[in-house]
Amino acid sequence: MEQDSEFYIGWQATAPSTFKKAIRRFVLGLCLLVPVLALAIVYFQKGFSNGTFEYGKTTELEGVFTRIPVPFLTIKIGEDPSGTPVLKKILLVGYGKFGFTIDPKKIKEGAPVKVSGFLIYNDGKTAFQVESITQYGDGVFPNHSVASDDPLPINDPPITLCGEITDPKCLLGVMNPGQGKPHRDCAVRCISGGLPPVLKVSNEAGETEYYLLVGQDGTPINDQLLDFVGDGVALCGRLEQQSDWWVLYTDLSTFKRINKALLNPGPMCN
Repeated sequence: MEQDSEFYIGWQATAPSTFKKAIRRFVLGLCLLVPVLALAIVYFQKGFSNGTFEYGKTTELEGVFTRIPVPFLTIKIGEDPSGTPVLKKILLVGYGKFGFTIDPKKIKEGAPVKVSGFLIYNDGKTAFQVESITQYGDGVFPNHSVASDDPLPINDPPITLCGEITDPKCLLGVMNPGQGKPHRDCAVRCISGGLPPVLKVSNEAGETEYYLLVGQDGTPINDQLLDFVGDGVALCGRLEQQSDWWVLYTDLSTFKRINKALLNPGPMCN
């Protein structure tokens, strides 16, 4: 019987020519494929968020504390040409995956306060992880006076918005990524812990805006939104501007799950 010259055992000193050719092709293919795959991964991978969490860098702020509809600190950041104070609202959040709460008997609504903690900021929005908060005497500020601004109603009747529900703390810089399916479990925990839910809305031009979500009467709706976190949704609500933040007083009955790439789901609100 003729011996099969192409039969090869790995410990043999010499491999058959056809086996050598197959190995060369395989190695050459890997040499070409690996760089292409590496370049493709780099090209298609989403960049990291520009958000910043100044953990360990303590900042102290003075301003007016309000807890309705969500905890805000209103600070003065300057004056316009006419001398009118320019105000900024900073969303107050708690340590870890919890919202900021405090006994109304300790800190009154609209009281001047001094807070210490860590800044979180991205896309022109700012949050603040509170480590301590102290109320001054009524109307008293050590350095300057800050007047709390009144919210500005924007629309009537309601509008429809499409976006993704997440939490503001991670979204603004504490986590990377702070959105999408990879972040869903974390966002559910944060919203369950009292952090106000946020609707992230992006348009075709790549512009992004964030809307804090509360019920129609301004009460928290965290528990009712947990099934929608990380998904695309369309919802209706009454929009209100709180300085540089938007608050959407939404009707839970209008919620509709959609593809996040779908910018316009059609009219929903009556």
